[in-house]
Amino acid sequence: MDKQYRILKDGTVFMSATPGEYAGWRHGKIFGRLDCESGKRLIQPKNRVFFATLEDAIREGYRPCQKCKPMDENDFAGIRALVTYTTLEEFYNRDKRPKR
Repeated sequence: MDKQYRILKDGTVFMSATPGEYAGWRHGKIFGRLDCESGKRLIQPKNRVFFATLEDAIREGYRPCQKCKPMDENDFAGIRALVTYTTLEEFYNRDKRPKR
């Protein structure tokens, strides 16, 4: 059997032979590109989540990785209504740890 990935899309998890567009770290609520060296090195498979789209990661409360920078200004303009930040720089530099 081929490897299957659990992908989060529109709040629903489905199985796929491809991992989606982005990967995230559950504990830190950070997402990045699939080829991010930091993510590949640091995230254990059990703590990894895959997202079908950028919007799916944002809706789940994940912030973009500061190393691989998976978003540009055009991406930010597309998700601007989903966040309270006014600039992409603010979004990248927001508090790194979730408040308890």
